[in-house]
Amino acid sequence: MKHLVMDSAVILNNFNFSFSDEIYFTTNEILDEIIDLRSRNLVQAGLSQGKIKVIEPKKDSIELIEKVVKELNISHKLSKADISILALAFELKFPLLTDDYHIQKVCLKLDLEFDSVFREKIS
Repeated sequence: MKHLVMDSAVILNNFNFSFSDEIYFTTNEILDEIIDLRSRNLVQAGLSQGKIKVIEPKKDSIELIEKVVKELNISHKLSKADISILALAFELKFPLLTDDYHIQKVCLKLDLEFDSVFREKIS
C-alpha cells in the first residue's frame, strides 16, 4: 500500500480521481480549500473509507518550511495551507502530490519526493 501526501490539486484538478490502494495524508488547511460539491463528496468518501488521513504538522516543521520559503523569496506565493502540506510531507517523508510549482520548488530545495497531478512537474 502506497502512502502519499495530498495537496488539494489531487481532488480539484483530477476529475477522474478515484481511490485505490493508496492512503492519502493531508492537513485541515488543505481540506478547507476544497469547496465544490463534487470534491467535498469525494473527500467525505475518502475520509469515511480511511483513504484520507488528516494530520497537522508540528510547529518545528512549519517553521523550517517558512525559513526555506523566505530563502527562496516566495513567501508571497504560498498560503498557510501550502506551508502546512509541505511541513507534513517533510515530516512523513512520503511523496507529495501537487501541481503548484512554488510548492515543487520547496520540495526540490529540501530534496522531498513529489509528483504532479495534472501538469508537468518541474525539474
